[in-house]
Amino acid sequence: MREERYPLRQVILDDLTSHNKVALILLVLVVISAFATVWVTHQTRLLTVEQSDLAYKNQKLDNQYIHLQLEEDSSSERSIIDAFAIKFGLQPVDKSQEVILVR
Repeated sequence: MREERYPLRQVILDDLTSHNKVALILLVLVVISAFATVWVTHQTRLLTVEQSDLAYKNQKLDNQYIHLQLEEDSSSERSIIDAFAIKFGLQPVDKSQEVILVR
């Protein structure tokens, strides 16, 4: 007995293209949908990382702004004190005028 070999690959392709066109189209659409899902998920993760980086930078800038406001307030208070000192004729103490008491 001799076994006859059929071209299986050709039989499957002929069956898919002639009888199951809808199934083939659906298979292609499922594969495209899977790739699209992976791509969208990747893009979402990249945007989430970028958002967290921007939130961190925003917090850092807010902290710098608060420090600058405090520094500005303290320097404006210092300038007010200096203006009163000049108005009353006060001068800073020189090193020669300082007296250090040691106990």
